[in-house]
Amino acid sequence: MTKIHTTIKDFKHELITSLQKFIQINSVEAPPLDDKPFGEGVDEALHYVLALGEKMGFKTKYHEGYYGYIEMGSGEELIGLLAHLDVVPTGDPTQWTYPPFKGEIHHNRIYGRGAIDDKGPLIATLYAMKAIKDSGVPLNKRVRLILGTNEETRWQGINKYKELEEPPHYGFTPDSDFPLINAEKGLLEAKLSMNEGATFILKGGVALNSVADYCQYRGKGAFNELDENESIKLQLNGDIVEIYFHGKSVHSAKSWKGLNAIGLAGKTLHQQGIHTRLIDFIAQEIGLDPHGTNIFGDFMDVVSGKITINMGKVIIDFDKQELYLDIRYPVTKTKEEVVSLLLDKADQYKLNFEELDHLPSLYVPENHFLVDILKSVYTRETNFDATPITTGGATYARAFENFVAFGALFPGEEKSAHQIDEYIDIDSLMKCCIIYTETIAEFLRR
Repeated sequence: MTKIHTTIKDFKHELITSLQKFIQINSVEAPPLDDKPFGEGVDEALHYVLALGEKMGFKTKYHEGYYGYIEMGSGEELIGLLAHLDVVPTGDPTQWTYPPFKGEIHHNRIYGRGAIDDKGPLIATLYAMKAIKDSGVPLNKRVRLILGTNEETRWQGINKYKELEEPPHYGFTPDSDFPLINAEKGLLEAKLSMNEGATFILKGGVALNSVADYCQYRGKGAFNELDENESIKLQLNGDIVEIYFHGKSVHSAKSWKGLNAIGLAGKTLHQQGIHTRLIDFIAQEIGLDPHGTNIFGDFMDVVSGKITINMGKVIIDFDKQELYLDIRYPVTKTKEEVVSLLLDKADQYKLNFEELDHLPSLYVPENHFLVDILKSVYTRETNFDATPITTGGATYARAFENFVAFGALFPGEEKSAHQIDEYIDIDSLMKCCIIYTETIAEFLRR
């Protein structure tokens, strides 16, 4: 592997520059535009990465803005490397220390939205393919980097790929944690709503899979005993009261590490005598409890732990009341169990329930050949423990059989995905590239 390591070291500057340019593309999903189903930015990102692949001498394919892929090698067996181009919204960009779409380097880190989720790992994987090709490793199998487009929302891009293209025999997605993820909780996204408006406005949250870090109330009320603090600020405009609720945003899979501004708003308004059935549900059934104990009780399993529920977005105005939920449930439980318990509570408040999206859980046993290969490479390169872990995150590994998430965050590193000042450490980025290169080489030798 010495030649491969040398090859990777030689194109370090090129890899970093490619990632910086990639981050500079604002690939937050947007409304369809002409032949761009997920908006201008996602399509630009797709073309950018495909152009990099073409420049490296790989075969590429673009399909109507839904997906693309970059491929090398020949043979019947198809190895899949599955990554995504889209990113979650930035929230208030003025809260970032460094601009979210500049890819600036500070403290040996590349900052920007998507740096760790998933643009940095994607670029590391692409350059791992380049290292294999440039090092002369025999390409007796096909290796395909599949480029997903709206992984952060509804997965239409990868579902279109599955409709039209050959599925990989096995592979990984570089979109979670090392050493590897062999169990992922089921994901259910839902909306609770009322067919009537309110006498005030409450809006907060930007994405279902991010803990809401901001929520704003606008309406009338006395609020004489409201205690302002760093999380709650009040402003008077005549007889109109505006209250700003500030939380801490993290990925909803780790929602207990954040502070949900919607839950904070619901509890505060409820205590101040502001009521609707939806506000009462937020305050009394969820509040600041990321496990929804009042709804689900002690809902957990030994393999993957407790259920989590995240209020990702709320919209209450004079015409409607809507609450958007992101639920991650244990791998041995079923969607039907979750829905039954949630419906029981929703019915008590006369709230409408709508299922928006669902992904079943994933579980690949530890004695699976894929797990063995990834553990071996990871241990050899890092000397770290390679015991697989579980997650509430929903990765592209669920898209195909014989897939797991493999990196790119190393043990002990800060989880900056979906947060302000997202970044990837440059040394870790290069280490990822080496690990992915060695892994592809092991796949080819298998």
